[in-house]
Amino acid sequence: MDQAAYIAGITADSAALAEAAAGHLDEKVPACPEWTVADLVGHMGGVYGWVSAILATGGARPTAGFSEPPADRDGLLDWYGQVRDQLVADLASHRPEDPAWVFVPSAPQNAGWWCRRQALESAVHRYDAQAAVARAASAEPASGKPGSLDPVLAAEGIDEYLTGLLPRMARNQPIEGMTGTFHVHTTDTDGEWSLDFDAEGLAVRHEHSKADTAVRGPASDLYLWMLNRQTAEEGGLEVFGTASVVSAWRNLRF
Repeated sequence: MDQAAYIAGITADSAALAEAAAGHLDEKVPACPEWTVADLVGHMGGVYGWVSAILATGGARPTAGFSEPPADRDGLLDWYGQVRDQLVADLASHRPEDPAWVFVPSAPQNAGWWCRRQALESAVHRYDAQAAVARAASAEPASGKPGSLDPVLAAEGIDEYLTGLLPRMARNQPIEGMTGTFHVHTTDTDGEWSLDFDAEGLAVRHEHSKADTAVRGPASDLYLWMLNRQTAEEGGLEVFGTASVVSAWRNLRF
């Protein structure tokens, strides 16, 4: 995907998040049960403001943290819309290759990385907001189910997770229950990854290979499973090999 597609995704998903949140700020978020939808909106607005601050530094590590939501919850969604609009404008004013600090040392340190990251963040948390509303479906049957993610964007999210975020987690602490070789395969767009959890530094390769454990399915369902938004069964994923390794993914939190 290119910069314009990422920005279009941020705009659409952030608007859908706000639409789902309106009138449902007290609902619990299934993937983050300690959060209400109001907390989710505050988190996303805080991230959007933080990324704008990062882009403004021109490559230096920012000193500011996440932007703080207003104390008055009545103004929460208006504030969220303002920081979102500012982020979209800031991303559009930067070329993908413009320098920008990134918290993953192995990732490209540029604005393009943040453009993709915010497209993914917006899509996943839009899903979270819709899932929170859907859980109240017995009271509001017209609310519907959360929408899936664009398969190309989801495949990019899988790649970011497996090649950048997961190795970073593995360096910081042991990944409990993850052993042997592991294969991931998207069925609706290009994407295959082979992992070796027993290799030093967690080896990840883009290839088809035999593995001790394998999971395959549509990119959106695979990505949502990796991020603990649904189980393999809920996503209709095909699982082969060591089921305990698949279950161990539930212990991962990014």
